[in-house]
Amino acid sequence: MRSPIWFYLLGICACAYAQEEATTVATELVPLNQTKIEEQNIEPIVWRQARRRNTNADSCTTNGGATGTCLTRFKCMRQGGTVNGYCGTYGVCCETNMACGTTTRLKRTIIRNPSSFTTNICQYTIEAYSANVQQLRIDFEQFELQQPTVSAADDQMLECQDYFEAGRFKLCGINAGQHLYLPFNVASGIDQITLTFSIPTRWPQTNWRLIVTQVEGPQTTSKRRSSLLGGFAGSTNSLQDLRGIFASHHADYDLLAPAGCEQYYTELTGTIRSFNYQPAMGTVYIPDTSYTICIKSTPSASMIEYTFSKFSMAQQIGEGEGYDEACHATVHTPGRQEDYLMIPQSLLARNTAYQPTYYCGTNDNLIVYASPPYMMHFSSDEMTLDPTQETGFSLTYRLRTSIL
Repeated sequence: MRSPIWFYLLGICACAYAQEEATTVATELVPLNQTKIEEQNIEPIVWRQARRRNTNADSCTTNGGATGTCLTRFKCMRQGGTVNGYCGTYGVCCETNMACGTTTRLKRTIIRNPSSFTTNICQYTIEAYSANVQQLRIDFEQFELQQPTVSAADDQMLECQDYFEAGRFKLCGINAGQHLYLPFNVASGIDQITLTFSIPTRWPQTNWRLIVTQVEGPQTTSKRRSSLLGGFAGSTNSLQDLRGIFASHHADYDLLAPAGCEQYYTELTGTIRSFNYQPAMGTVYIPDTSYTICIKSTPSASMIEYTFSKFSMAQQIGEGEGYDEACHATVHTPGRQEDYLMIPQSLLARNTAYQPTYYCGTNDNLIVYASPPYMMHFSSDEMTLDPTQETGFSLTYRLRTSIL
């Protein structure tokens, strides 16, 4: 039986914790000054305390209509940002643009192409904001590079002369409105990611504007798993115990994608397009690309509906619409073209008795139903035999309670 004074002390600790956390939320920490580190004998690498606010709440629109970060004027200036509008009660809409060849540890930053190119390579280094970082989300607010061109070595292959490279992705063409998730798990040893733009052609229409967000997961400590009273029973640091108990509030739950997902959509309905999809311009999808698209499920939905306004991918067997064996052979055959969109546990709306997994060929106005988990996998090989057919897809999705 605890005495009343113990609960009174617990309340004081909780208030102290809340006050300190409010200070942490209000202040974006920057790398420690090296001189102070040496004077105080502190380890140079100091992880930041994760923030409670969801990163989406920090977004704002600048006077020019672009996306910025809502900060105090002092924090914006300290991070080398530019004030370009106002937000919240006392905040400013800050543009924190990285320059080529620089490094940042900010949780959220903007990467924009320079006004003029003095080199063919523009690299940006992202270092982990905290020990809880698990993913890096890149939103392509603007993205226009030169289209893929025919390879000099093989006229059946396309290649990106100018390209953006991050992780295992190499993209070119027009990709405004797209996004990517990259693994950025500090716990597994990935504490730095390099983003590279290679622009040897110096194409005059080249432009990019990326919103880069470090996505944090919950802390995984034994103190967090203990109960409130049990955690204090033998504690020597009550404030630290409170940090562990309430650590789950710091995770970016709305942004954190399921493991293995390179794109993640969280709304009940939305639009999904393949990379470089521009039907009016006759563009082709990026060759030699493979990625997984995921849609967040909800307890009220038992299925998802995909409505394709356009669908056109290479087909190995036959013409028109293709499924399964026409798209992906059971036995691997060297030199066989295999471009497809895989939709597990799916069935055709016009004939629900037919349940393909792989989709290829040309099939506009295609409607597909699928059961959870909601995911698709896009795959393209190195060959491009017919650029007029290998244009990709555009679809709208919506979560549903039933087929009817």
